[in-house]
This record gives sequence, structure tokens and C-alpha cells, in this order.
Amino acid sequence: MKILEVESQKEIRLKGEIVAELLAAWIRKDANLDYHQLNKLSFQAFIWLPKELAEELSNSLAHKPGAMDIRSIITKIRTHLRGEDDGFKSADVIVFNERDIHQTINTSRVTSHAVAKPKPHI
Repeated sequence: MKILEVESQKEIRLKGEIVAELLAAWIRKDANLDYHQLNKLSFQAFIWLPKELAEELSNSLAHKPGAMDIRSIITKIRTHLRGEDDGFKSADVIVFNERDIHQTINTSRVTSHAVAKPKPHI
């Protein structure tokens, strides 16, 4: 039983790492974006995320108007992986700003310069 619990924790940690790496890579400044890595990580995340979370992540990555903020995505995926909502608030997620000499105002909304291919119309 203990072995199964350890394996389950490893799987949860791996899935969390995939999303964390994806979102951290996605918010990097333009000159530092690695589109191969972004694609690899997004594909890995979309394989295991449930439909609702995958759609919310997709909307955010594609800069869809009204899409969730990165902190909210992290909080929702955290709740999914833990199997319960422990009350952790998205406002408590710390995101470090990369230095941008053109930016003078620090906003709480996290965005990316990554350009996503449009979703196909089905």
C-alpha cells in the first residue's frame, strides 16, 4: 500500500512539474522563448489534464479574451492534483517578473509574449 502511495505522489509531482515548466517557459520574455520546449510541455499537459482544465489552459495560452490568469490556472490544477480544494488562493501564487527595461508599472496579471497558432475551426 505504501509503494502505491509513493508512486501516486511521484506521478502527481511529475504532472505538476510539467505544468510549472510550461507556464514558466511561457511567460519568459520574447527573446528567450523556446517554442520547441513550449510545444513539448503543452502537449504533455494536454495529454493528462481533464477536459475542463485543458480548455482553460488552452484559452490562457492562446490569449483568448476572458481567459484565466496564470495564477488561477495553477490553483485549479493544484486542486485537481491534490484531489481537494484546501483554500489556497490564486493571489498567494508568487510570480517573479523578469526585468523589462520598457515596463515601468508592475501589474498582478501575468501575461506572455508567446504567440500561439490559432485553434482550428471544427
